[in-house]
Amino acid sequence: MGEVNRVKKAAFGILCALLLTVAALLPAQVAANMVLSNVIVHFEPDTPSRQDVEISNAGEDTLYIEIQPDVVSEPGTDNEARSRIRDPRESGLLVTPNKMVLPPGATKVIRLVKVGQVDRERIYRIAARPISSGVEATQTGLKIMVGYEILAIVYPNRPKPALVVERNGRNLMVRNDGNTNVLLREGYQCAEPGMPHEECTRLPGRRIYPGNQWITELPEDLPITYYQSVGTKNYIEEYP
Repeated sequence: MGEVNRVKKAAFGILCALLLTVAALLPAQVAANMVLSNVIVHFEPDTPSRQDVEISNAGEDTLYIEIQPDVVSEPGTDNEARSRIRDPRESGLLVTPNKMVLPPGATKVIRLVKVGQVDRERIYRIAARPISSGVEATQTGLKIMVGYEILAIVYPNRPKPALVVERNGRNLMVRNDGNTNVLLREGYQCAEPGMPHEECTRLPGRRIYPGNQWITELPEDLPITYYQSVGTKNYIEEYP
């Protein structure tokens, strides 16, 4: 029995390796068939309550797309959770359609409509993924379907970003005491002022939601420059 189990485990390991190899080779080509015009949608104050995301089929096969919108609670934390949007009036966002057929070369839209006003920021994730058409294939083969996810952010009526950054040597703590998220797009540590960024040490980016705290260790004990975004507004902050 022990030898049989070892053989089964070995066979299973080979199968997993083959699947991972195929998955590593195919997704880029398969994903390229479905193209989205935008994967982040901002509903800022004094902007239209309706926004469209175009979805195109650049492949040679008809795509059958399923669209699933979720509202995200406690984003950016260990307790982050998603729940399906059932009532747009309650969730604050209407997403339509929930399914579409996309012939080769065709372009259609996923429509997002903000419902009502909010005092607190709301986060949504909208999955758009190909599904099987239900038609039996004439040949046996492995088909990998890759989807996309849209991040939709509904900002409060009066966004007030308040990022607290504390340094202790190479330890960095970032906390968001405001009511809207701040995106740390990319950061740099440069040995000398004015150095080209390609010669500096690059730092990871992070979206800091209200109430979130991020602690990380820096590669160097040097000043920090971070490119930041609040909604569609961009700016640069330096931290000595």
